[in-house]
Amino acid sequence: MRTILLAAGGTGGHVFPAVAVAEALTMEGIRPVFITDRRGKNMIPPEYKSWTILAASPYGSHLGIRLRGIAKLLLGSLQTCLAILWHRPGMVIGFGGYPAVPPVMIGRLFGKPVIIHEQNAFLGRANRFLSARGDVLALSWPETRNIPAHAEGKILLAGMPVRSGFHEISSKGYSPPDKDGPIHILIVGGSLGARVFGEAVPEAIGRLPETLRARLRVTHQVREDQIEDVRAEYARHDVRADLHLFISDMPAEMEKAHLVICRAGASSVAELAAAGRPAVLVPYPHAMDDHQTANAMAAARIGGGWCVPESEMSAGSLAGRIASLVSDPGSLRKAALAIGKLSPPDPARVLASKALELLSGGRKS
Repeated sequence: MRTILLAAGGTGGHVFPAVAVAEALTMEGIRPVFITDRRGKNMIPPEYKSWTILAASPYGSHLGIRLRGIAKLLLGSLQTCLAILWHRPGMVIGFGGYPAVPPVMIGRLFGKPVIIHEQNAFLGRANRFLSARGDVLALSWPETRNIPAHAEGKILLAGMPVRSGFHEISSKGYSPPDKDGPIHILIVGGSLGARVFGEAVPEAIGRLPETLRARLRVTHQVREDQIEDVRAEYARHDVRADLHLFISDMPAEMEKAHLVICRAGASSVAELAAAGRPAVLVPYPHAMDDHQTANAMAAARIGGGWCVPESEMSAGSLAGRIASLVSDPGSLRKAALAIGKLSPPDPARVLASKALELLSGGRKS
């Protein structure tokens, strides 16, 4: 069986698109093998083989941090050599983040074709550096910025790959909560959690009227250092809440959700669009080039969600917004239909098809 190496940084924004492409490759008879760091390994489904390498940013506030980052990348390169010699992949697909740097560099050194995929509308540092080594630079958004001139001729507008489970949700449609029935709310602060979600959201839900709180069924991904406080806050207000450090089956949880409260990373917005679920989007304020705000506003402009800057995410205002949304089934239904407009035809298959083309000798450079 032919093998393709999938290299991704250790966050859900990098790993989950790689998993979506792995699904598409598997259907084509290709064996995907992942290379990531320790954090990313925990997000990869157990049916896939994965290698963990050392990696870090070579940029830092002082020389010591920069030297440690370079040392980790060098050690990661040695680990990648072992992985390539062991699995003998036909090519490498990099999904950004510094753990993708050694596999792309070593893969090119071994003469393998390379695809680089960028999830956001601003080319990240790692992918910008790697763009000179790739045969194809696959983009999620047509307005992607920060693309170097040498990569202009390599661009493939592929879209943002999401796992097949999210597309299956949209085929079943969306039903808002029934009058007096349970209301399912999914709260996800990114793959690694968000502190503000563990602080403002439980307090906001606690401020809702008792009759509304009694109908809530909350699924909340919480940071490990906050989980006991969050559990106590929900219990204090008699809210039925299922807390997780990490949600391994996100499609299953999203399918149940009447409303999602989440970050506005490219992966999150693409998953919402594929599933057709309305969301309150809270952009991460320190994202490079503020790309999460652009993602959230793209959803809000078409009526597919509501953008709430973190600076405005007080418990009082959020409580009012949640109460008004879950009490207006028509608005939720309209948003669920609207956000689906952001979901293009299966991007994972687009990338898988391009990979098969390169494997068959259609290399561009």
